Amino acid sequence: MTVAGQNDVLDLTVDVDGTELLLTLHDRGEPISGPSARLLVLVDHGFLTAADGHIEEGRNASVVRLALPSHGRMVSNEGVEVLDEEAALSSAPVTIRRLEPGDAPALARCIYRCYGWSYPMVNLYFPDRVAAALESGKRIGEVAVDPDGEVAAHWGAVYVADGVVETGGTVTDPRFRRRGIANELGERLLQRLIDDGVRGRMREPVLTHSATQGIALREGAHLAGVYLNAVVPIQQVGITDGMLENRASFTVMYGPLVPMEPATLWVPPPYEALVRSIVTPTDWPREFGSARAAQSCPDASVVGSSYDAFNRVGIIEVFTVGDNLTDAVDDTVTQLRAGGADVIRVHLPVNQPALASLGAGLPALGLSFAGLLPDFGTFGDALILQWLRDPDVDTSIFVYASDHVRDVAEAIVAQARQVGEDGNMLRRRQARRQRLFAALPTA
Repeated sequence: MTVAGQNDVLDLTVDVDGTELLLTLHDRGEPISGPSARLLVLVDHGFLTAADGHIEEGRNASVVRLALPSHGRMVSNEGVEVLDEEAALSSAPVTIRRLEPGDAPALARCIYRCYGWSYPMVNLYFPDRVAAALESGKRIGEVAVDPDGEVAAHWGAVYVADGVVETGGTVTDPRFRRRGIANELGERLLQRLIDDGVRGRMREPVLTHSATQGIALREGAHLAGVYLNAVVPIQQVGITDGMLENRASFTVMYGPLVPMEPATLWVPPPYEALVRSIVTPTDWPREFGSARAAQSCPDASVVGSSYDAFNRVGIIEVFTVGDNLTDAVDDTVTQLRAGGADVIRVHLPVNQPALASLGAGLPALGLSFAGLLPDFGTFGDALILQWLRDPDVDTSIFVYASDHVRDVAEAIVAQARQVGEDGNMLRRRQARRQRLFAALPTA
């Protein structure tokens, strides 16, 4: 549908990527900024596991994923008991080593023993997915294994960008607590990340648990933002009572593992105060660009997007800021909204000077501040914005590890609500204007 004239060649490749079939279509037609609406419908109905659309080496790339049978195989809980927090402690020895693909079923059983079916990282219940991610290098981990080969504790990391990982999946069988196993796993994982050349690591502690926020802060991470309504309602064993009534929100923590190179941030004025509240308490070598006049830039922005149907989250990535930035982002946001997204996050390259002026109108699209991720792969530093279908975020169950976390979180929530209210006001004003025009004589 995007090709015409002399560029009507379509290149289709089919590959196996772990537990999924990967179909990639390239063409040189009208530039795209995301998967088509028809593909989003197929993702939403579960026929596709994911869809992505972007420009790649001067060509459009439309990518879809279909589940192979192994993608849906869950761990068996037969004979596995969900343990109480007060389970009797065990003195059985454990072997601490790297997580291997063959450990995936035992890891899933460990998670089930601790959390039943309520663990929010649902992929860990699917051993074939975990094994495939380990084999491809997308996931790494450290485990403690008992004499029967069962996983007693785990701490892992997933690559989220070039040189950046998100660590988590931390779990300890209640019978093996109070032995310092989790700390040892965490130290081993950190050293492994440094040895592998990872530049930074993210964490996403929930806003309903101050302890996990505090652990990240004590280990040298800094608050980088807040993802509001980030995932579908979850049950948090030992944290909240039963299933949450609303979507869950996360803090975003970031810790550099190597010295950061100096860089300049070109932040649109509506978001500058919040970015400063993130950067000022850190030792990150960042300065703010002061020019507000339009900077030289391409006519067209380069934009890609993808959609997670399970959590109903769309991700928009702006690789190049062009003169049509607002239109390009608006078109893609509209497409993802129509596809069913409840939350959309936009990644913007904040080291590109043109963003400061061309991004000034993004709040009018319903986009509020979410975070700043320094040294985030190909973006350089990434300014993260968020669109919420329901910007009236419930903060009644939020808890905070520090006053700084509270202040930043409350400011981010306030901007999200204000942006939503402004959008409603604008629509109502337009509706009233049309009503007035309708009453005028038509002759």
